[in-house]
Amino acid sequence: MSKNKIRPTGFTPLAGLPLAILLLLGSACQPRPVELTVHTDRPGPMISQDSLGLSYETLTLLPDEQGRYYFDPNNRELIKLLDTLGIRHIRIGGNSADAPNIPLPQEQDIRIFFSFARAAGVKVIYTFRLQDGDPEYAAKVASIIRDCHGGTLQYLAIGNEPSYYKDPSLYASKWAAIRDAVIRQFPDALFCGPDQNPSPELCRRLIRDFSTGPGRLALITQHSYPLGCAYQNPMEALDANDLSVLIPQDPVSARQGMLSREVWAVYEKIHGQILEGIKGHDMPYRLTEVNNYWFGGLKGASDTYAAALWAIDYIYWWLWHGAVGLNFHTGDRCGGRLIVPCQYAAFIKASDGYQVRPLGYGLKVFALGGQGRLIHVDVKGPDRQIVAYATMTDNGDIFVTAINTRCDKETAMTTVQIRLSDGAGIKKAQAIFLTAPGGDIATQSGLLLGGAQIRNDGTWDGRWSQVEALDQESASMTIAMPPASAAVVRILKDH
Repeated sequence: MSKNKIRPTGFTPLAGLPLAILLLLGSACQPRPVELTVHTDRPGPMISQDSLGLSYETLTLLPDEQGRYYFDPNNRELIKLLDTLGIRHIRIGGNSADAPNIPLPQEQDIRIFFSFARAAGVKVIYTFRLQDGDPEYAAKVASIIRDCHGGTLQYLAIGNEPSYYKDPSLYASKWAAIRDAVIRQFPDALFCGPDQNPSPELCRRLIRDFSTGPGRLALITQHSYPLGCAYQNPMEALDANDLSVLIPQDPVSARQGMLSREVWAVYEKIHGQILEGIKGHDMPYRLTEVNNYWFGGLKGASDTYAAALWAIDYIYWWLWHGAVGLNFHTGDRCGGRLIVPCQYAAFIKASDGYQVRPLGYGLKVFALGGQGRLIHVDVKGPDRQIVAYATMTDNGDIFVTAINTRCDKETAMTTVQIRLSDGAGIKKAQAIFLTAPGGDIATQSGLLLGGAQIRNDGTWDGRWSQVEALDQESASMTIAMPPASAAVVRILKDH
């Protein structure tokens, strides 16, 4: 047996004690470890390279008051940050796609965006306006995208959250009018839809009417904000066109809800509705606009460390259940008729680049471990605070991602034993930890991943550490996880 020490940094539950002693204390305080059995012979879905994405409002394509573009192909900090976070997909849409008060992007706006997409190496879903949409304008934009996308365009979308169409026939006819105008200029384009909360009836209708022939529907796109609205009275604000009347939800209970297992029941319900909509059809689906609380997110919850831990689980849950990818709605602001600050943003603009919010750290954790094919993990332990997922690459290397959702600051470290079911030889194992000061899920700053922060210029130099108590003979290893933390363990096998 060879033993190497792992050093999760950034968490000091007992001030003044060396970290090595703290690790031993944590193990001593919990004699029954949580056991993770990784079943390499029970594979799940393959994770696509563009599974992790962001969703932006269409208004983000427009220049600001100084004529500057957010998606500037010369914006090295943003391009670097997307690469660091593992972002390979961008969806352009949101409420501003259909909001009549938001100007439509013009040729220069569109060309600059796709130039940025090429520089950043991302795939794109681009949304045309549907409500009050103009087929002539759509045709013009289609010809521009056809000429400038340079291989970045994946799908075109028409409309955003079209529940305002009470008559399905009217929706379908307007959708078809825009689609037909587009494919006259861009006959090879593929489409996706309907870009709204799951509606089995609407999905079935789109698949029935538009999944064959030129300009076919090739992807079902869904939205989901599983924790509900960030405010108690959203309709009052919309009716009054006044954000000042909004009453926020309680952020303390909101943070706890994000880390509760009960939220999985919400995922299950949404997943069931999606499956009902695509039943009997070989049609992939993607969650093209997601985050925790809708209406821009909840201050004190969506912008805290709780969101980072929530996002890791949320991504893996949906990929395991068949989604081909997820796009987290982000930006400095969001909305259509009412524009609100983006509390759930993965990152926001700063004077020297972009400040990465906690959610962005969660996305990075997934990018580190979400490689290859998902494989089954059994979790056995004294309670239910550890959530775990695993993946396996083509060469047999394994990544195990564990989330300690226990957020009691006084709780000792949790000992986690990881074992490979096939007993295969292990060359070495390394781990990297995401932690927050004191394990405080309410914090908005000070997060460390591999002992380092993601800088405003998009760079990050976090490090992997050798795993403690690696038993090569039994194909097992042990790590100690602080409360409210996440870990990715990289297991390199003998080949």
